[in-house]
Amino acid sequence: MKGKILGSRYKVLEYIAKGGFGKTYLAEDIQLPGKDRCIVKQLYPSIEESKFLAVARRLFKTEASTLHNVGHHDQIPELLAYFEEEEKFYLVQQYIEGQTLEKELTSGKVWSEAQIIELLQDGLNILEFIHAKGVIHRDVKPDNLIRRNSDGKLVLVDFGTVKEVLQGQTNIAKLTVAVGTKGYMPPEQARGKPRPTSDLYALGVICIQLLTGVVPIDLEEDDDGELIWESLADISPQLANILTKMTRYHFQDRYQSAGEALQALASLTESNVSKSQSVTATEPPHLNFPELNNLSTISASSISEHELSPASVLNNSTSQKAISEATAQRLDHNSQFSAAQINPISDVNQETNSNSHHNVGKSKKMTILGLAIAFGMIIFGGTYLFTQPSKQQNLPSAPYNPPESPTEKIDQGEGFRRDL
Repeated sequence: MKGKILGSRYKVLEYIAKGGFGKTYLAEDIQLPGKDRCIVKQLYPSIEESKFLAVARRLFKTEASTLHNVGHHDQIPELLAYFEEEEKFYLVQQYIEGQTLEKELTSGKVWSEAQIIELLQDGLNILEFIHAKGVIHRDVKPDNLIRRNSDGKLVLVDFGTVKEVLQGQTNIAKLTVAVGTKGYMPPEQARGKPRPTSDLYALGVICIQLLTGVVPIDLEEDDDGELIWESLADISPQLANILTKMTRYHFQDRYQSAGEALQALASLTESNVSKSQSVTATEPPHLNFPELNNLSTISASSISEHELSPASVLNNSTSQKAISEATAQRLDHNSQFSAAQINPISDVNQETNSNSHHNVGKSKKMTILGLAIAFGMIIFGGTYLFTQPSKQQNLPSAPYNPPESPTEKIDQGEGFRRDL
């Protein structure tokens, strides 16, 4: 088959896989300048009766047309062509470069709640789109979800609608083989009666498998057929409730549409954002200033470095200059506190922390400036008092008047040595 040209346009490059309804090949479009790669699926019915082939051909064209309309979605491979050749049907689809979710499961790592929410948003949006077109996928499983290399988005491939046509579920051949994969297929689909909620069930089971690391067929069930899994996963009760409702045993107990499930998921994400904002608003940021106690101290040594003498203190211009230089040095030392020393509680509070840091810096500057002025005034006043002459030294001495009468001489100690 390698090298063979199908439909006079698609050259087979390599064989990819074989399924119950045909084979899949990687090919290139030789009619395009860039020879774009594509996927060619060779589909053939299990019954070769002529009447059945006629009915299968008509239904195949109808379903291929449906897939063509559904394909105009960013996360669904576009149907490029469909044709019949040598009584075999071929579908040509857009090639998605990436790896399946099945390969990610082999790593053995369980997913976080944030990863599951992202998966649900991708998957439910795709399902909402195809269900609106009247299409049920019928085979949602990890092997049919490809993570696209270009942007990491999940792409849903291998639609089950065409498979149903080629199973021979017509009036000619009474076949009742159900489309789907065991473990991901809900009870009603196993009975051959799939519904849109069947796809929701499958997506929910995939999420449970990613959270627990347990293969779906190995999950325990209760007496009502409900899956037992919540004790195996570390997630919030809100997300657990969403997944439980998606995977209820009876389809009437599940979300009735992908849109309804998306609304529940949106409420969960909004609740998480509100909780985060509440924590940010009520809990103040932790400021780590290891030298905060030193901000109120300007030692005399920082001013003495400028050799301030009493005379220079009395000089107004000199003292202002010295104090300004000392203050600038202290500001320069304290300005080494960086934004990295502030530990914000969350990214949501980053702007608040920045404003708080600015206000604290402004307060520090005002405190230092006030202390510098006060200290300068103290130095000025002390030096002034130190340089003033003593009042006792400036008082004139009283003149000495010798006593005239004997009594005055006796009272003043006349006749005695004055130095005794």
